[in-house]
Amino acid sequence: MTELALIHRRMALTGPLPTDQAGHQFRFLLPTALAVALFGSGCTTLLPSGDKDDLDDHDLQVELGTAPESPADLYVNMASAYLQRGQIDAALTRAKQAVREDRGSARARYMLAIVYQRIGEHADAEKQFQKAVEIDAKNPDYRNAWGVILCKQARYREADEQFQKALDNPLYANPEVALANAADCARRAGDTVKAERYWRQALEKNPRFGPALLNMAGQNLANGDAQGARGYMARYVAAGNAATPQALLLAVRIERALGNTAAAKKLETSLRQRFPDATEIMELAP
Repeated sequence: MTELALIHRRMALTGPLPTDQAGHQFRFLLPTALAVALFGSGCTTLLPSGDKDDLDDHDLQVELGTAPESPADLYVNMASAYLQRGQIDAALTRAKQAVREDRGSARARYMLAIVYQRIGEHADAEKQFQKAVEIDAKNPDYRNAWGVILCKQARYREADEQFQKALDNPLYANPEVALANAADCARRAGDTVKAERYWRQALEKNPRFGPALLNMAGQNLANGDAQGARGYMARYVAAGNAATPQALLLAVRIERALGNTAAAKKLETSLRQRFPDATEIMELAP
């Protein structure tokens, strides 16, 4: 899978999970395979941020390996790879070159929009997303990504329209991602009923989808149904999803709510030992 294809799969919002009866708040979780690192503060950043040695164009082309179909595609691939490595300036340069090479390339416009959004140039990002959608109106990845941008600007109705247009494409390979974004956006808008409906629809598309399972566990706990929350958490674990700090913290709270002190303590110890620097440790107080 190409770097850009990975980015396509990783477009998803982050935001607060429901609060439980004690007022605790849970953060939205995405497994690494679906992580987003394109939108700066307020989102979970799981792409590299310069932890690898910087590459120049020659080294990067060697690393990319395969020959692109056009100069624009080459620059898109390079921009995507630079972005993944945290080399933002280089990513921006190559994304702009891609657009100059082929102003009618939706991929180039999409890549430039992603980089603009990463550096906080929201107006320029939206302009490029609009161009990408004008060129390739049926591409669900572009619609989904644009929905994310609109939601972060509190333009909830417009965002939902874009998510629905992404879902209208029967060939969309990952509809659960757009549904996850739609759910989180609905929750940001204060519509928890609609958010839960979207999470359930995401699970209909992919019963093993970690974000939906974890959010439904959090929602059930917030509603006072700790047993139901445990059921979703059990499904989350059985599906092979990661034991992240967020998931462990939620599991601790579920077991506490059920009165299972020993199980909660064991999970708390696991969180402390496996993730000693996690901010979730500060939230462990009963």
